[in-house]
Amino acid sequence: MDETTKAIIDRVSIRFPKPSRIPSGHICSVFFDCFQLAPSEHARLAADAVGHLDHDAFDIAVGIAYSGILYSAAVAGGRKVVILQKDGKFFGPDLKGQKVVIVDDVVFSGKHLVEAAQKVESEGGIVVGYACIVDRSGGKFSVEDTSPLKKPLWSAFQNDME
Repeated sequence: MDETTKAIIDRVSIRFPKPSRIPSGHICSVFFDCFQLAPSEHARLAADAVGHLDHDAFDIAVGIAYSGILYSAAVAGGRKVVILQKDGKFFGPDLKGQKVVIVDDVVFSGKHLVEAAQKVESEGGIVVGYACIVDRSGGKFSVEDTSPLKKPLWSAFQNDME
């Protein structure tokens, strides 16, 4: 990680004096408040996470509401964006036959990504991978078919849960 990315992550890191419960329900001593990120910072982190992909690697970025919406526009990099709303419905272009990257801000267990993938596939979309700002899964996800995600997870930063 370069100094610019480190500075961005440090700015949104909230450190607790003792382990505390965060909005996801997990208990940890660091919370990443990605809602503080500016659009240019989202773009920088998206470049770190998915900048190595060919432009035709995916057609649409699906942002998981609410936390993945802002980051999904940066990950899309000019491609189409679809929002997976809290009610489970999609807002945006049709997913049928489209190569999709599913986007969230922070990943712990991958549960939300797996649920989103099932919904994308039920609409005829083809999940090619996942993108996040912070991967807190502890290396749980890989490109191997034995991973719960079955596709790669690209992130700008990895930070294990304590």
